[in-house]
Amino acid sequence: MKINAVNGTNQPAFQKVNQKYLKEAENWYKRIGDIDSSWYESLRDDVTLFKDISSKDGVDTMNAARNYVRESSKKFFNHVMDCIKRV
Repeated sequence: MKINAVNGTNQPAFQKVNQKYLKEAENWYKRIGDIDSSWYESLRDDVTLFKDISSKDGVDTMNAARNYVRESSKKFFNHVMDCIKRV
């Protein structure tokens, strides 16, 4: 899925991305160069347990945050993505 910038910002053009989680991912990346595991747990819980975010929106959010994931964390990223897709 291609993500286009909106008005010259790094915000994705499609609306299914949860902006709160995308901003948190960006902040984690700026601080430690990767997304913290608490971000994954929180997003996964909001999708799978609480149903506050739809599975499709969770997948879109994960795809938008993919640029903030360190290569060494890709396996965990893919695991969480699979969990979200199964809902």
